[in-house]
Amino acid sequence: MSDLRIPAVGPAALAPLAAPQPAPSGPGFGEALHQALDRVNQAQATADQASQDFSVGRTQDAASTLIAVEKANLAFQLTLQVRNRLVEAYQEVMRMQV
Repeated sequence: MSDLRIPAVGPAALAPLAAPQPAPSGPGFGEALHQALDRVNQAQATADQASQDFSVGRTQDAASTLIAVEKANLAFQLTLQVRNRLVEAYQEVMRMQV
């Protein structure tokens, strides 16, 4: 049992833990959120155009129209759920006692 010795921990041993990390490259959270919302908006616009084209008879392809509308609907529902989760997370942080 006397063979078990724990060496002292000095500042040099902790140095790798305290080293600053480089900033991640690429878009930040705000920019990524903005791009995602732009893609949802584009899907909505595409679905609206496809619906108008089908309703006035410019196209006879009901399947592609329905697919465009469902893509836009799914994108919107996903965006809504992400928003709900962000609001819940914000509310949870605000309830934390400091």
